[in-house]
Amino acid sequence: MRKYPILFIILLFSVMFINSHCLAVNPIEGEQKSHQHQGQEGKNHELSGKVENGVRVIQVKASRYKFEPDPILVKLGEKVRLVVTSIDAAHGIAISEFKINLAVSAGKTERIEFIADKQGEFQAYCSVYCGAGHGQMHASFIVK
Repeated sequence: MRKYPILFIILLFSVMFINSHCLAVNPIEGEQKSHQHQGQEGKNHELSGKVENGVRVIQVKASRYKFEPDPILVKLGEKVRLVVTSIDAAHGIAISEFKINLAVSAGKTERIEFIADKQGEFQAYCSVYCGAGHGQMHASFIVK
């Protein structure tokens, strides 16, 4: 009779592993992931964050099921540092076109730097399973 609780625990951990590692994929896979930033030129969006020592530093809050700010707007050719804080659960932020995939534990802050060397509008998405709305957790990353 004792083997059933052990089997249940093994099954539970297996499902949790699959959810957090195997199902954390780009929710728009198969669709066009980037497109030119058309129609946005007329909108008066301010650049995100602030420039510190030649690096655009952007504070990003990740919470169920959104990123703030959204959109994230930077200039072409800028060095960008995303400072990502996970408010409520483990989250991730990924931008496929820039080979960005950062995991952030609940209540923690992580940083990543890269050069915004492609112009257009790209999808930033949560790369760590965070609950029922995980597939809809995304933001626009715009490089002007």
